[in-house]
Amino acid sequence: MTNHIENLVESPVCPRLRTLFLSSNIFHRVNSDFFQSMASLRVLKWSYSNPLLFEISKVVSLQHLDLSHSRIESLPIEFKCLVNLKCLNLEYTYGISRIPPKVISNLKILETLRMYECAALPQARDSILFGDCRVLVEELLGLEHLSVFTITLNNFHAFQRLLGSCMPQYVSTPSLCLSHFNNSKSLGVFSLASLRHLQTLQLTYNDLDEIKIDNGGEVKRVLEISGFHSLKNVYISRSKFRHATWLFLAPNLKRVEIDNCQDMKEIIDSEKFGEVPAEVMANLIPFARLERLILEELKNLKTVHSKALPFPHLKEMSVDRCPLLKKLPLDCNRGLERKIVIKGQRRWWNELQWDDEATQNAFLPCFKPF
Repeated sequence: MTNHIENLVESPVCPRLRTLFLSSNIFHRVNSDFFQSMASLRVLKWSYSNPLLFEISKVVSLQHLDLSHSRIESLPIEFKCLVNLKCLNLEYTYGISRIPPKVISNLKILETLRMYECAALPQARDSILFGDCRVLVEELLGLEHLSVFTITLNNFHAFQRLLGSCMPQYVSTPSLCLSHFNNSKSLGVFSLASLRHLQTLQLTYNDLDEIKIDNGGEVKRVLEISGFHSLKNVYISRSKFRHATWLFLAPNLKRVEIDNCQDMKEIIDSEKFGEVPAEVMANLIPFARLERLILEELKNLKTVHSKALPFPHLKEMSVDRCPLLKKLPLDCNRGLERKIVIKGQRRWWNELQWDDEATQNAFLPCFKPF
C-alpha cells in the first residue's frame, strides 16, 4: 500500500494468491489481464486508488472487496458475477453516479455492505440510487445473509421502508447518513434508537426541524432497549433543526459537531423533559462522556444547556460564528483542572457571561483564540 506504483503492465501468474493490497496508488495503466491468473484471490483492497477494472468480476473466488475512498464512478454490471462476495466496502466513494439494478441483490451471500457517504448527486436514471433510493432499499431487504451495513439515504420514505422491515432487528448499522429529507418535518426518536450498534450518525441538508420525543413513555422505551448506547459521533449540518434535545439519550457520545443550522436556538431544550418522570431524568446526565463539542455558524443559538454540566471527559469545545451564545454550561471545577481547551474568536470570548468571577478566572487559561 502507498508504494507509488503507477503501472501494472504485467499479467502475473499467482494461482495461489489469496490476499492483495493495492491501496493508495494512482495507476496510469493497468493491464486488462492483470487478474486473469488469480483464481484463488479472496481479498482485494483497492481503497484510495483509481477506478477498478471491470475484469475483476472474472475473479469469482473473491470474498472481500474494499473500494472505499476510491475514484470509481460506476459499479460495473459485471460485478453481479462476484457471487462469492461476502464483504463489499463502497464507503466515501463520492464519485459513484451509477449502480446498476440487480448487482447488489445478486450478491446472495453478502454479509457486510458499507455504503456510508457513497454516491454523487445527481445519479444516472438507471442507478438504484436514483430518485428516492427505494430500489436500493428493496435490494437490501433481499440480502438474507446481511449482518452489517452502513448507508447514506436521501429519502424519508425509503428510510421508513427500511425501519418497517425486520432488518433493524438483526442487522447492525454502525454508520448512517440521512440527507436531503425534504418531504418530512420530524422523525421519531425511537426509529433511530432501534438501529442496532449505531456508532456514527450524520444529518445533513434536511428540512427536518426535530427528532421528536413524544412523551416520557417513549424515553423509557429507548432506555429499555439501550437505544443509542453505541452512538459515539453525531454530525448535524445545514438542516432546520430547532434543537437537538434527543442527544441526552445517548450516554456514550464522544463527538458532537453542529454547523449551519440557522433555526437552532438550543442544543438541549430542558422544556422538552416535561413529561419525562423525575426518576428517569435523575439517571440521565447529558454529554457525560463527550470529548469534543464543535459549534459553527449557528447564528440563533443561545444556549447549549440551561444548567452547568460536569463534562468529566471534555477535551475541546470549539465555538465559531455563534454570536448569540453568551454563556457556556461549564462547571467551575472543570476549569480548575485545566484539561479542556476552548476555542473561539477573542471578541466572542470577551463578551461571554459567567456566573461569577471565580468561574471566569478558572476557564481563562483554557481559552485558545482562533
